[in-house]
Parts: sequence; C-alpha cells; structure tokens
Amino acid sequence: MTWLAPAALLLSLQGAAGRPVVGVDVRPVTVVVGEPFTVRVRVQAPAGAAIRFPDVPDSAGSVEALDPRGIADQSSAARFDQTATYRFIAWEPGRRVVPLGDVRWEHPRGNEALAVGPVFVEVTSLLPADTAALVPRAARAALDSPPAYWRWALGALAVLVIVLLGWRAWRGRKAQVRQPDAFVDAQASFAGVDALALADAGEPGRAVLAYAEVMRAYLTRRFPQATDGLTTPEYVRSLADHALPILPEEVAEVLHVADAVKFAGEHVNAERVAKVARAARSVVRDVQTAYEARLAAIDKGKGPRGRRGTP
Repeated sequence: MTWLAPAALLLSLQGAAGRPVVGVDVRPVTVVVGEPFTVRVRVQAPAGAAIRFPDVPDSAGSVEALDPRGIADQSSAARFDQTATYRFIAWEPGRRVVPLGDVRWEHPRGNEALAVGPVFVEVTSLLPADTAALVPRAARAALDSPPAYWRWALGALAVLVIVLLGWRAWRGRKAQVRQPDAFVDAQASFAGVDALALADAGEPGRAVLAYAEVMRAYLTRRFPQATDGLTTPEYVRSLADHALPILPEEVAEVLHVADAVKFAGEHVNAERVAKVARAARSVVRDVQTAYEARLAAIDKGKGPRGRRGTP
C-alpha cells in the first residue's frame, strides 16, 4: 500500500471542495508469526482542518497493538498534513485484518467518518513447508473383463496370499514397517528453526516462539484432546488429564517463557534461547520414547507404563 501522490491529492481536494484525503501504508506487507509491522495513516486537508485519528485498538486477537500511537505533523500554512503511526504484531498465519478504526473529520456540518478501508497483512509460519505433497496418478484406461477361469485363478491366489500372511504373522516373522510420524516432523521442524539462526540475527524472541510452536505442534498430534485454542494452563492440564508420560511442569516451563515473550514483550538472550530449545527437544524426545515403549508393551500384551516421576 503506498501514499497518494501530491498531484493526485491536489486534484482530489479541488474536485471534492476541500475534502480530506486519507492514505494508508503497511510496512512490511508480509511478516512471519511474532514479527512486528507498522501501519501509517496519513491525512492531507486544507489548513485548519480538525482531524481525529483512530485510537490504538484494544485487541487480544490474532493481531495486537504494540506501542502507543505516534503522530508526526508536516503541516504548513497552506495545508494540513499529519501522519499517525501504529505498531502491531501478528500471532496466526494467513491473511489477517488489522483492527484499525476510521479517521474522524470534524467540520461545521458535523462529525464525519473518513473510512480507512480494510487493512491487511500477510502472516507466514516459522515452520518449514510440508514437502510431502503427493501427486495422484492419471486414471488407467478401461479394460475388458478377464475370462472366467482367470477370475477363479485370481481368487485362489488371493486366498493363498491371505493364508501365507496369516502364517507369517503367527510365526512373528512379519517385518514391522513404521511410517514417519509426528516425531519425524518435529525433528525436521527443530532443524529448520536451527537453520534460521534467529538468536544470532538479533531476534531471540522469535526463536523462543518457534521452538515452543514445534513442541506444541508435536504434543497436539500425540494428544488431540489438547487443542490449539486452549490457554497455556488449560493446555497443560489437558495433557496431564490424558496420560502425559512426563511431568506437566516440563511442558509448562517452555510455554510460560513463550507467553512472556509473546504477551509481555520479555527480553531473552541467546543463552535463554538455547535453554528453551533444549527443554523443548527434551519434552519431544521423552514423550516419543514413552510412546514407543507403550506400543512395544501393547504388542507384548502388557499395559502402558506409568508417568515419569510416579511409582
């Protein structure tokens, strides 16, 4: 979004009998989760105009205001020219609407709203893009039905294969093949965050948020009852209620640091980032170890193991 050119502004003022002109600028227009961005609202009008910029929105949604509103005055004796600056931060990926109100123009005929219009920002995730997309094969050409004896032969072959597979399973010789799961994805995501080197780039807060997001995404896949819409205390309590195999405090420790950065703007250094990264990895590794042990116990006809730290 760019400012209105001065020539276009002059024509607009002359053509609309001195009506103010509003311009909006968003920088940058594309951010990652947790990255601040700036919205500037500029109003140009005849000298002496009474303009009221929108207040800083009181919002706790996916886009939040960071700082008080700042107003820069470039007015001259011939015209009114002021710019209001707002800083925001976005917490959810996607195209997000910035919660900004209308500019108010006070004139002898009353109080009129000058619509700013919908203001958007594109928000991208810190996690690596999924590269496991599958392209379906083209449809095969239709074939004529095989002769009757072929149908009998195929049926007999199918029965033979079923019997053979059952015998191999009974003998315990069937190879166990496990597909990549949440743990494999979490390790790839951790490696992706490491590669960004956010702490070295002067953005340790974003690094904390990224490691916590990877850990929470893994836990949510292992425990679907703990949904993304829960607060940190609700999320940890839901994990504990559904047989989390480690102490809930280990999860809460990582999420509380992320909440302090996200909502209170707490400053963290590179050492704190490294500690959070180790704690997030430890949670994922320990939960995965317990998960695999539980599967092995079930295969052997045993019950699941207890939570670490309990008898």
